[in-house]
Amino acid sequence: MSTEELAKQKNELVRNWFIQAAKEIILREGVEGVSVRKVAQTTGYSYATIYHYFADLNALLLSVKERMVDDVAAHFSVGGSAPLHSLDDLKRSNRAYVQYYLDRPNAYHFFYSYRFEHAPAPDYDTKFQNGWITSYQTFVESGLLRPQDVILTAKTVIYTVQGLLALYFSSNGLTQEKLFQDMDDIADYLFRERSRL
Repeated sequence: MSTEELAKQKNELVRNWFIQAAKEIILREGVEGVSVRKVAQTTGYSYATIYHYFADLNALLLSVKERMVDDVAAHFSVGGSAPLHSLDDLKRSNRAYVQYYLDRPNAYHFFYSYRFEHAPAPDYDTKFQNGWITSYQTFVESGLLRPQDVILTAKTVIYTVQGLLALYFSSNGLTQEKLFQDMDDIADYLFRERSRL
């Protein structure tokens, strides 16, 4: 391996340490607990070194968010069923998605409450669309969904779940048990209504 390749590998390793350290602080203390100095202290580097890899804290946090999107996608795939073979699989998959945030409330608040400064609009749809097309293929093959309705149906399910999580975390009286029941009921409604068409 050349000196240039070794240097590149080391740079990527150090960059990943900073991202991982910031992610762990978020999960433990919330995004409010993250500072450049704290990340530096956690990793054993000087805080000035972080600016060699990231323009500012905002840039570091954007990288953390991208990493956490990958974490959610991996958790979703492992905890759920991909592809989905039945409505029960969809319900299990929804529960896996929700469980990720129930186990990591600070991740939820970071994703949905923290406002980035000058953040480019992330294209998370593209990241998830191929997964949705694969996951919902059974519903297309059974005639419950037209291929052109897969993305909108998947978004309806995911946005409904996110809305229920927002209600749950805002302490508006939605219990965890009711959250799961409402998710299941909405999935039943969406697909049973379609089966009557």
